[in-house]
Amino acid sequence: MTWKARVYYGGRVDFWIPLLSYFNLAGAIHALIQALVLFFVHRGNRRANRIMSFFLTALALGMSNGVMTQMGLYDRLPALSIPMGAVVLAFGPLFYFYIRAMTARDRSWAPVDALHGLPFLLGLVAYGAYLRWSLGGPMPTGIFGAIARTPWSLVMVLSTLQTIVYVAAIVRLLRAYSLRIKAAFSTIDRIHLGWLRRRLFVYAAIWGIGVVLIAAVRSDTRAIALIAQILAFLTALNAFVTGYRAMLQPDIYFGPDEAEPRRKYKRSSLTPEAAASYKKHLLELMERERPYLDPEIALPSLAQAMGISAAHLSRVLNENLGRNFYEFINRYRVEEAQRRLAGPGAARDKLITVALECGFNSLATFNRVFKEIAGLTPSEYRKSASAG
Repeated sequence: MTWKARVYYGGRVDFWIPLLSYFNLAGAIHALIQALVLFFVHRGNRRANRIMSFFLTALALGMSNGVMTQMGLYDRLPALSIPMGAVVLAFGPLFYFYIRAMTARDRSWAPVDALHGLPFLLGLVAYGAYLRWSLGGPMPTGIFGAIARTPWSLVMVLSTLQTIVYVAAIVRLLRAYSLRIKAAFSTIDRIHLGWLRRRLFVYAAIWGIGVVLIAAVRSDTRAIALIAQILAFLTALNAFVTGYRAMLQPDIYFGPDEAEPRRKYKRSSLTPEAAASYKKHLLELMERERPYLDPEIALPSLAQAMGISAAHLSRVLNENLGRNFYEFINRYRVEEAQRRLAGPGAARDKLITVALECGFNSLATFNRVFKEIAGLTPSEYRKSASAG
């Protein structure tokens, strides 16, 4: 790089760093306001909202780092560098606990959960040793000395590992949640967490790209500072979307989590003879009263109509019919729609009318579920039926 190019490059970086720092300060203020709203809001999952408020508070601290540097606060108050340097290691655990609260509300805190804070504590120790050394204290030897000289390297490695581990753990939580809602509800549009999965992958992508960029610029401290400001800005945008969307999410409670069917039914009092009788009763009820036409039908209400417990109905569905509640009900709905779409005068019926009259609560859900089960969209099925 020529001398003029270096001057131009340095000038551009020096222009963007303070500008983004003040943008992030505005974002930090917004994060604190949103954290207060989520902490005191009564809608949705209150426990999850409060954890998200802690996450946003930690994020606000990270976003204010650039302005603190611009104002020289670290020179006047060097001890500030200890929590500010390690705060990024609080993002992963708090986001994980937030999603765990959203997907497994009944799961209580356990002493082992304290281990999630270990990386953050290591970050505090590393920056504390760095500050002590930079102020004239003794430098540790060996690997501890290397960490104390460049604590940001340790933080970057730990944050990368955290992202990988927590993304995998959160995907498992979301998959288990999906199975649970399909075991209890026939319509899941309002209660599914697909939006949260998208926010998770955006979060992982931001940090993945950031790590690659930081590794590419290596020891260029100004470029690293610029990348850090961009990462903070993008992470904040993603967190704000997550926080606002969370307030609209219904608070779903299932009772104790039973992930494994065999373990779930191990102590069940349901005998094979009773299960066979319940299965016959269920199929007769579905044909006679067609409860699947109710878009809000759920496992407890169907069990109540049969005069049995929800646990026994769940076991009959899983073990005797090989389906969860969502699959069982929506298969009846699709079959009802197929009869309508293949019947006389079907071409005159609007698809939204067919959808609503067959138990679906929207055309989008109708199209998606119909294709999942029938292999064709409703329009394609109607054309094939009329052509045949």
